[in-house]
Amino acid sequence: MTMKKTILIADDNLDNIELLRKRLQAVGYETIEGYDGEQAVHLTQEKLPDLVLLDIMMPKLDGFAVCKILKKNQGTKNIPIIMLTAKRRVPDKLMGLGLGADDYVTKPFNFHELLARINSLLKTIAEHQKQVEEEKQKALDQMIEGVAHEVRNPVVSIGGFARRLYEGLPEGDPKKKYAQIILEETERLERMVKDIFSFKMWPNGGKSEEDVHILLKKALDEVESLLREKQIHVEKEFAPERPMVVVNRESMIIVFVQVITNAIDAMESGGILTLKTLVVEQHHVEVQIADSGRGIAEKHLNS
Repeated sequence: MTMKKTILIADDNLDNIELLRKRLQAVGYETIEGYDGEQAVHLTQEKLPDLVLLDIMMPKLDGFAVCKILKKNQGTKNIPIIMLTAKRRVPDKLMGLGLGADDYVTKPFNFHELLARINSLLKTIAEHQKQVEEEKQKALDQMIEGVAHEVRNPVVSIGGFARRLYEGLPEGDPKKKYAQIILEETERLERMVKDIFSFKMWPNGGKSEEDVHILLKKALDEVESLLREKQIHVEKEFAPERPMVVVNRESMIIVFVQVITNAIDAMESGGILTLKTLVVEQHHVEVQIADSGRGIAEKHLNS
């Protein structure tokens, strides 16, 4: 399920707002309405819409001032703006575009033409964001692969020599205990390298609306044998409503499995694993995973 795009309509003319609101909602967009320049700035910064339809002639702050504020703000500078105005003079258009507006439509306008511009602009933005994310993921993959490769080779060598040392020492030799510790820590490092490669292979894209409770239950199914082996009891404190989020399903399950596995590792036999969910707002859910393990020593908490 794809989330609806949200458009902020900023205009002091109530008839214009009502017309645009009805027609945009009819074609599948969510809308937010602002009736002056100050309200347009506040709503954009608070709600972060996907696009702003901005009238120039408004009280308190005109459209030019609003555009300038939004494009200078780090949190809103990438939100596309289409300026709507009865002004047809070229200098006015150039001023709006010079302030960072992405398009300029004069009134009276044909709604189908405006809709085509909205759709085209949002599509262009989405394609650019996808390209940026792909480039970031590619760079991240290369970095992870390089780090894992550089770590894995010496770890394998250390493990091999430690195993030789351990096997060559007679029982009762105090050095044998130290060799055992080296072997255990080497195995832990090898698992970390394996986890790094697992992270690299996480699927990208393909987001959908998912129930967090179902994802958590799926993650618990994957570690069921480990829970049973260590005799760990699971307590669930789930929110009464369905906690829906937009995520990549497989990636989210991997995250939950990793965190739950870490919690299990921190507990001796007979521990308690607590899973708690809290719906903060639509599509925003807080997930708490706690264990009854030994925890981190206080002296290491700030290191």
